[in-house]
Amino acid sequence: MKKLLIASALLLIAPVAALAQDAPPPPPGGGMGQGGGQGPRMTPEERFAQQDANKDGFITKDEYKGRRPEMFDEMDADKDGKVSKDEMVAAFKARMAQGGGQRGQGGQGGEQKPKTN
Repeated sequence: MKKLLIASALLLIAPVAALAQDAPPPPPGGGMGQGGGQGPRMTPEERFAQQDANKDGFITKDEYKGRRPEMFDEMDADKDGKVSKDEMVAAFKARMAQGGGQRGQGGQGGEQKPKTN
């Protein structure tokens, strides 16, 4: 009877173990892609080309699809209501120089900073 129970348990576990191994590997790059999901990190030029829906060389607030709406205003250096590719690249480089390429407190890829009172 004990052998029958063990054999039954093994028959039930084997297909579950096989299914667990069929998951696809994570995408290379490990950066944040469009939409906030895991995926390869896009260059500012690639992101600009993707967001410039009408291909006029500028991104308007209607076209901007960033996760943080306030970033549009930060990128719009000349405050003309649209972002050029040069403005986006410059904002990206400035953010990287400030360490902005890393996630914030406790965010993915960031360190949990201790709270001070």
